[in-house]
Amino acid sequence: MGANSRQGWFLFMFLIGFTFVVAGLAYLGLVFALVGLAFLIASLVGLHQIKPLENGSEVEPVTASAPSPAAKLRAS
Repeated sequence: MGANSRQGWFLFMFLIGFTFVVAGLAYLGLVFALVGLAFLIASLVGLHQIKPLENGSEVEPVTASAPSPAAKLRAS
């Protein structure tokens, strides 16, 4: 599951590529393994390219207004 559509597609490509590599090495032959490797490389490059977009918009952190129950236990 990706945070946006592009991450979802690249994750899907990664899973398909990994499946093809394993199936190609085990049963289906070198062609499937090479196609799977190409999918893996393409998905990793794509995920690396969209990584800077994750922190593109600044969101203020949410601060707790009351101490957590664990903090109350430690204080007593």
